[in-house]
Amino acid sequence: MRPVRSRIPSLLVALLLTAAHPLFAHHGNSAYDENHQVTIVGTVTEFVWANPHCQIFLDVADDKGKVVHWGIETNSPGRISRAGWKKSSVKKGDHVALVIVAAKNGAPIGYIGMGDPGTKLTFDDGRVLDFTEKDQ
Repeated sequence: MRPVRSRIPSLLVALLLTAAHPLFAHHGNSAYDENHQVTIVGTVTEFVWANPHCQIFLDVADDKGKVVHWGIETNSPGRISRAGWKKSSVKKGDHVALVIVAAKNGAPIGYIGMGDPGTKLTFDDGRVLDFTEKDQ
């Protein structure tokens, strides 16, 4: 049997790999109903341009006129910038329509981005932000 001292490097490597495993994990879109897209229309209250995902928050009036605050997740700044988005693309007060995949549990959250073709943001003046990468 090898002495304990000769096994220490192997044990340290195994410990480091085990501890680092969560760093390589990434959540999927399992919380969203990717089989059904919906359109929501509202007024942007905040656009967060930050890693790991940009976020769009907006107020949307429901069927009864009650305002519901929605949170929409999208891709990282690097990914959406390749599709033509900029930090200044969406501003507080913009009135927009979003084609999203909504949460399966009915919560006012959704996702738009690469991986879900057809999701997009349309401004009242007809301008569209989608996720088709533009030529650099």
